[in-house]
Amino acid sequence: MRRTVLGAALALVCVAPLARAQQPAAPALPSDQDKALAATLFDEGHALLMQDKVPEACRKLEESRRLDPQPGGTVLNLAWCHEREGRTASAMAEFREARAMADRDHRDERVTFADEHLKAIEPKLSMLVVVVPPAVDQPELTIIRDGVAIGRAAWGAKIPVDPGAHVIEATAPHKQLQHVEVQVGPNADVQTVTVAALEDAAPAPAPAPVAPVPAPTAAAPAPETPAPAAQRGLSTRRTWALVSGGVGAAGVIAGSVAGIVAIEKHNDKNAPGNVSMNNDAKTAADISTVSFAVGLVGLGLGAFLWFGDSSVSVSPGVASVQVSGRF
Repeated sequence: MRRTVLGAALALVCVAPLARAQQPAAPALPSDQDKALAATLFDEGHALLMQDKVPEACRKLEESRRLDPQPGGTVLNLAWCHEREGRTASAMAEFREARAMADRDHRDERVTFADEHLKAIEPKLSMLVVVVPPAVDQPELTIIRDGVAIGRAAWGAKIPVDPGAHVIEATAPHKQLQHVEVQVGPNADVQTVTVAALEDAAPAPAPAPVAPVPAPTAAAPAPETPAPAAQRGLSTRRTWALVSGGVGAAGVIAGSVAGIVAIEKHNDKNAPGNVSMNNDAKTAADISTVSFAVGLVGLGLGAFLWFGDSSVSVSPGVASVQVSGRF
């Protein structure tokens, strides 16, 4: 017997730390400012409740409890407010919580007050039943009431609810969401919602084909500018150089011939009967001078055009030649 008791005690010692580790983290304690505001809201809510301003009182008391859920007086007054507002299921849960707090704090008058109201509320409770037929059930089926999941143990059971509108949703992977709204009345009304078989979800649309991105193409090479054809024969500049040189040579030759004639005429001007020789000699000398001048200019221009860095432009239809250059 002693071994059995000792073994049980050791088991409890070993299990206790694990149980504490698995417990959810405790909610953060309210700050002093939260407590002060909660006390102010409680006083205002209680005063409104005494004035039969039930909806306004309930909102004050709800916020007071949210800020500081510990005071039993807040929970008890909120339960009474919800009872008067017609929210019987909420009132019953809160009266039970307030009774437990009052019993812990040895507040017998609160325990009595809670018992009396629980006894009065219980026959008025309205219920909601969610039925899931076996043919509809599947391992991943989820039932949600007013945004809160209903555990499988509560399927088919009477769930106390406040009178009013309630929403039941059934969902499962690859199935369409089933949405049902039900209106629950006061004074022990019972409503039943039977979940139907979920329809398959529509297949996801196939992604739109992505157009292939064209590969970048090399830019087409620019057309090559054909090289100028090699110039055949003499250029215009050198052609003009030859012409000018030829004219210059002809002028020098003509000047030389005219000079010789002028010398001969000059030597013969004193001979008898050769009075006109003097005039001829002068004429030949003038021709010689002009021919030499033209010849020298022609030779110089020809040399300039042939050897110099020059350009010659001839405008068709215009009797002019423009020459520019440098040696």
